[in-house]
Amino acid sequence: MPAAVTHVISSIVFVDLFRKYVLRKKNFPLYLILIGGIAGLLPDIDIPLAWILENFGLVSLQTFHRSYTHTLLVPSIFLVIAFIVWKWWPKVAHVFFVLSAGWTLHILLDSFLSGTLAVFYPLSTVKYGLNLIPSDSLAGTFYYGLDAIILIIWLIYEAFAHNIKDYI
Repeated sequence: MPAAVTHVISSIVFVDLFRKYVLRKKNFPLYLILIGGIAGLLPDIDIPLAWILENFGLVSLQTFHRSYTHTLLVPSIFLVIAFIVWKWWPKVAHVFFVLSAGWTLHILLDSFLSGTLAVFYPLSTVKYGLNLIPSDSLAGTFYYGLDAIILIIWLIYEAFAHNIKDYI
């Protein structure tokens, strides 16, 4: 499965591109890009949670990871909250929109690149995914290399676009 940097940088790039080319930087502060990056990693909160629950014999990491937090239910809830609070608290709505986008991108990366996910759980337990990079002995090496490549390309892009100062 994609490693942390892939999830974080992909979400940052997606949210930043949306900010630059769709919204044209209107009412979209940079802290939302940070939130997008964090949201891109949040579905994997089930890993430390599984470590804790394993100590009590309640779950195993293999069965718990990529289950409850890797469904479209959570980003859908964030999206509904964003629309509900939009009229009264647009800044709060922006946070929930970005959380939904980052979380969804994480799920898409996991389902396209490695394994399958029950993305419509609890409505359906059918698992979807392309499994483009199967989990064999080389997958870990591939994903760490992908992390490095994505990070370097993003830094080069920001440097040449003269936008790296946006992050200082």
